[in-house]
Amino acid sequence: MKKITVSLFILFYILQPFTVAGVLKVDSDKKVVEDFKIRSGLPNFLSKAINGDSVKVAYLGGSITAQNGWRVSSLDWFKQRFPKAQFTEINAAIGGTGSDFGVFRLKDHVLKFKPDLVFVEFAVNDGNTSPQKIIRSMEGIVRQTLQQNPYTDICFVYTIKADFLETEQKGILPNSAENMEKIADCYGIPSVNYGFKVANMVSENQLIMSGKLRELDGVKVFSPDGVHPYIETGHVIYQNILIQLFESMISNNQVKAKKHILPKPFAPDYFANTQMIDFTNAKLSKNWEILKIKDQPGLSGFGKYLQTIGKANKTGESLTLRFKGRAIGAYDVMGPDAGRIVVEIDGRIRDTIFRFDAYCTYKRMNYFLIDNLKNKKHQVVFRTLCEPFDKAGILKKRNEVMKNPEDYKENLWYVGKILIDGIILK
Repeated sequence: MKKITVSLFILFYILQPFTVAGVLKVDSDKKVVEDFKIRSGLPNFLSKAINGDSVKVAYLGGSITAQNGWRVSSLDWFKQRFPKAQFTEINAAIGGTGSDFGVFRLKDHVLKFKPDLVFVEFAVNDGNTSPQKIIRSMEGIVRQTLQQNPYTDICFVYTIKADFLETEQKGILPNSAENMEKIADCYGIPSVNYGFKVANMVSENQLIMSGKLRELDGVKVFSPDGVHPYIETGHVIYQNILIQLFESMISNNQVKAKKHILPKPFAPDYFANTQMIDFTNAKLSKNWEILKIKDQPGLSGFGKYLQTIGKANKTGESLTLRFKGRAIGAYDVMGPDAGRIVVEIDGRIRDTIFRFDAYCTYKRMNYFLIDNLKNKKHQVVFRTLCEPFDKAGILKKRNEVMKNPEDYKENLWYVGKILIDGIILK
């Protein structure tokens, strides 16, 4: 029954009015907006797929990509469309993260697997990120990918959330996607915007943006929360736009392999040398515990990317390192038992960073970053601050409560990786 429902919705979607490939007519504003831009296409991916070669497809993004939605269905479609090829998925989607973290984890989570095609999806999670950081992060992802292999293809993907709806109903990209387009234009990267179609369908009362049911009074509902599409509805819209992009490239005969040439950087200060290093490469104070993820029930869900994690639960425990570069941070765990971190750079306290927020009713991987440092040698000290603070007050901001107060008593720090834009020094 589920397959029949999805198939009918696909048919409903295909029958919606389009002009030429990639262009959706928006009658309410008397303008034409683009669902996708082909630019230089994805010739190397298509060449290998059509020739029946082995193809690796990477999905670098947030929780929308992590869903069993457009990511899964796109890979299934590739297998059906190019039956002679052998496809391998590189799932590098982590919920609640943006392009700034994406560029730091690029080497570990994507490039070491040598992808042929990299989808990059961060428009929603970058909704409140500064234009400068978006541009520096996205350009870092592009240049580092092409520096490793100039035959790797890249495609930018822009999803939608309720906050973007009004803007996209006017046929305008949200700020995050608009800034990503500057990098796409500079490097000839194809981009696909799922939001215009969704916005138009909502305007025409053909779709409801959010609701607890997948259908209301005969109208399909896009998502339960205005962000994460239902697999049977919102993700079907996403998938069909993506199919149109690929079929348009094939029909335009953009299937001959070619080397991507790197132009002059759009942003001279793009994130050029980002990496994640294991926390054990830093100097640790004596009371740190080094835990194996697989032996920790509360942390076992993070085992895809981390084998060990550091735990410090006393105030003043330190993690010290020297590096040359412009940014420093950490890939860590936030949750009910998390506390605060004092960051000292070159002998001066730079910031106190909370690893607890209004969403900390459960444990989740997260990160923080201190950027715009002078590109020189630095000594950095992370010190734990495990004293009590008003966690109940923080949770109240989202009308959350401590269901089990014991879970919130500690104020520790779990750290997995150190983020650096530069090189570590001995």
